[in-house]
Amino acid sequence: MAMAEVLDSVRRIIYKWVNTSSRINTDVYRDDIYISVADARRFAAGDQVMLKNSTVYETGLIVDSVDTDAHIVTLTTSALNDWTISENTVLIKTINEQFVQGIYIGDPDVISRFPAITVNGVSRSSEWLTLESTKEKYQIEVTVYVKESTHEEGYRFLMAMTDEIQKGLKRNIMPLVSEYNLTSLARDITAGDLTIYVDDKSLFETYSRIIIEDPYETQENWVEAIYDNEEDPSQQAARLSDCAEFDFSASNTTIIVPTRHIFNSWPSDVQYGSIHKGELLKAAKISWFAEEEEQQFLRKNEPKLR
Repeated sequence: MAMAEVLDSVRRIIYKWVNTSSRINTDVYRDDIYISVADARRFAAGDQVMLKNSTVYETGLIVDSVDTDAHIVTLTTSALNDWTISENTVLIKTINEQFVQGIYIGDPDVISRFPAITVNGVSRSSEWLTLESTKEKYQIEVTVYVKESTHEEGYRFLMAMTDEIQKGLKRNIMPLVSEYNLTSLARDITAGDLTIYVDDKSLFETYSRIIIEDPYETQENWVEAIYDNEEDPSQQAARLSDCAEFDFSASNTTIIVPTRHIFNSWPSDVQYGSIHKGELLKAAKISWFAEEEEQQFLRKNEPKLR
C-alpha cells in the first residue's frame, strides 16, 4: 500500500490549494472590502475569490492584499451583498470562477465534470541508501483537465490551475504520508509558545517531526525535549524547536506524529497539450517525485550484505 498512501497524500495537498476556503470571522456588509477570516495564509494578492453560504454566492471578487497575522483579506472592490457568520459564510479561492469538480486517484476513462484532476502512480524504484535502509523513489503524474471553450480562455485557465497545484507541491516538500500516530492537546497553545502539553508524550522522540493541525491552521515543527510538567504530573509536555506560529485550541487540535518520512520531493516537469476524453480537453501533466528512507531489518536467514 506504499504507493497508494503517497497518492492520497498528494491528493490532500492539491485539494487544500485548489479548493482553499476559510470561514469568515465577522459579518461582512455590502461595500466592505476587508474580510476577516479564520485562516488567510493560502490567499494571495491577485487571487480570484467568492463569498458563499449554503444557498447563494457572490463571484467576481479579487484579493488586493493579505494580512496573515491579522487574518484579513482585503478586496480590490467591495462586496455587493451582506454575509453573516450565522449562515456559515466562507471565502473560497476560485480559478476562472470555477471549482475543481473532482480529484481522482488513477486515470478513469470517463470524467463527467470539469475541471478535474487525476493523480496517477507511474513507478516505484528502490536502491540501498545505508547498510540497513533503502531509498524508495515514487514517480507520480498529476494531470489537470479543463474544457476547451475558446482557445485562449481554456489555455489561460489551464495554466492558472497548474501553477496553483505546483505552488502547493513546492511548499510541501515533506508531505504527510500515512500511517501516522495522533494525540491531542491537554492545554491551549498561544502563538509564541515553545512548550506544548499533550495527552500522550510516549508517541514523541527527541528530534522527531510533528504536525500541529486544527481545521484552519497547520504548522510543522520538531520536538527538542520531552519532560513531565512538575506542577501537574498528569500533564505531559514537549519543548519545540520553533515557537508556535498560531493559537491552537485544545478542543479541536490534533498533534500528528508521522511514522513515514519523505525527505525529498518536487514537481520536476510540466507538459501542456490537448487530449480526447469523450471530447477535446486542454490538459497539463505535472511530473512529481518523492524519495523516502525505508528501514530494512534483515532476519537471520535472509540475505545479508557482505
